[in-house]
Amino acid sequence: MGAVRLGKISFRWCMECNVPVIELEQCGSCGSDTHQVSITPPGDYRPAFEHDIRSISRTIDTQFGDGTGDLMLPKEHIAVLNKCPAMDSMDEVIADGMVLGTHAFEPGTGWRFICRLEGAARIAGFLKRSWVRVDNGAISFIRKGASTMAVGVLDADKDIKPGHEVIVLSEEGDVVSTGRARMSGTGMLKLDRGAAVKSRWYKEFELKEVPVGGRTWQDTVRANLPLIQAKEAKAARYILRTVERFSQLPVVVSVSGGKDSLATLLLVLEAGLRPELLFIDTGLEFPETIENVQRTADEHDLDLIVEKADDAFWRALEYFGPPAKDFRWCCKTCKLGPAAKLIRSQYPNGVLSFIGQRQYESAQRFEKGKIWQNPWVPGQVGASPIQDWPSLLVWLYIFHKDAEYNPLYEKGLDRIGCWLCPSADLAEMETVDEHSEDSDRWHAILKDHASEHGLPEEWVGLGLWRWKRLPKGIVRFLETSGQEDIVKRVSVHNVSDKHPRELTEQDREMTLEFASIIGGARWSAEEQRFMPDVDGQDIGPVMKKALHCVGCGICISRCESGAIQIVDGRARIQTGKCTACGLCLQVCPVISFEPR
Repeated sequence: MGAVRLGKISFRWCMECNVPVIELEQCGSCGSDTHQVSITPPGDYRPAFEHDIRSISRTIDTQFGDGTGDLMLPKEHIAVLNKCPAMDSMDEVIADGMVLGTHAFEPGTGWRFICRLEGAARIAGFLKRSWVRVDNGAISFIRKGASTMAVGVLDADKDIKPGHEVIVLSEEGDVVSTGRARMSGTGMLKLDRGAAVKSRWYKEFELKEVPVGGRTWQDTVRANLPLIQAKEAKAARYILRTVERFSQLPVVVSVSGGKDSLATLLLVLEAGLRPELLFIDTGLEFPETIENVQRTADEHDLDLIVEKADDAFWRALEYFGPPAKDFRWCCKTCKLGPAAKLIRSQYPNGVLSFIGQRQYESAQRFEKGKIWQNPWVPGQVGASPIQDWPSLLVWLYIFHKDAEYNPLYEKGLDRIGCWLCPSADLAEMETVDEHSEDSDRWHAILKDHASEHGLPEEWVGLGLWRWKRLPKGIVRFLETSGQEDIVKRVSVHNVSDKHPRELTEQDREMTLEFASIIGGARWSAEEQRFMPDVDGQDIGPVMKKALHCVGCGICISRCESGAIQIVDGRARIQTGKCTACGLCLQVCPVISFEPR
């Protein structure tokens, strides 16, 4: 996939302290010069926790032999992960000032480690699997990017299969290149023609010595302390300026149980403010997240205001069908709806909410800027003091403050949010299944949906439900892996198969109640249709809202006359109060999202 640039990348390393450094050209601990480490954009690098290290080491051991994982990533050495654009999860693994390789998840295959030359050199003398030895006469061609040809192979691991990641060695055992096998190990030895290994990394490199001794994240904090303190002071000034700019609004911090909202809260407190905390319980939260939010409020003695979506997701699911990356009705019904209701009830004149949003997370957040207003949550002014912070800086600030963070980060989760979020990677969902009490229920629903609509098992197994329209990268992956039929079967499902039902008397009454939004209507028994009282008005959106309301409550925040209430999990209109302004039709999920 192409590079995605969402801001400046300034990732450096102090070789004396052997720790990562952000921006600083001189280490804040020892004063030594730091060097730039080239990483893939967008550059949202983060700490590798012990769980991450174990997972990566297991993958390396599986591919190259027991013990090679510890050689690649020495115990107690700081490691950093940099998320790369990919079909699923892919992280560059950086340690000792070098990118050692990439840990990638491939749907249907699982984890693999793609060695860089620096990483391969660490384990070259201890390889038990996935190695190929070539004639030295082939090296000059390989160094120019040519594939390793079978005719030049002297020896190879006979268990290599096509697609395996392999390390190509010289006659003396030095690393020549790394790449992906094009044929089996036995084929490499038997055949005298054809490409044996497609070269991935092959240019000549300087073998660097691995720094001795371990380091801690507190060592990393000390090396970055001048930057941490400068960023903290800058954020505090921004917070106070923003509060002054919106002085008519009360100040809150929106907390999610994640690292970004925690860092934002710590900065707001550092600025001398005592905000209320807002938490939206979407009904899809991890228990650890809810506990962490409460502990954070208790630790800082702050008022916590919670709005619950309860079973909104499961009720809306019956109408919309499974959500997707390009069909995220769930955010509107389970998060923004409750947020809009909370703000309308608690802060009728509006509120300034500091939110842990960062530009490196997505193009949408990069374009949003540091201050914004969400049309789905009227009355809320959102502001982010960490908009331009990379993930590692957020973590170093939390470590610096010795703040208690969500324990799920140390159990393999990179992001904290709704446990079944369609934006999550398939690799992450495997970890989620270990921590969610409702994952079995969710998988059963997906399987039932697939069965009902004639979808293949792979729609669930490969996480294809996460898209309403399969992206080009996924289509290419399926086609190149011989699964073209799946693409056709899933593509047919992209067309909505929900048809209007025959109207009951209750349906007609509900539609006439909601028709007050457009100035009223009547039912024509002769023509068997609704007739708007005001010429030119469209009854279609009104019928959708009346018949399929999921009770998210977003429309309540738009109703200035207070004509809308939620009764028994759905909106009801007090026709005597409705002014026919039509604003509630502009922010209704059932109008904005067709059924899947």
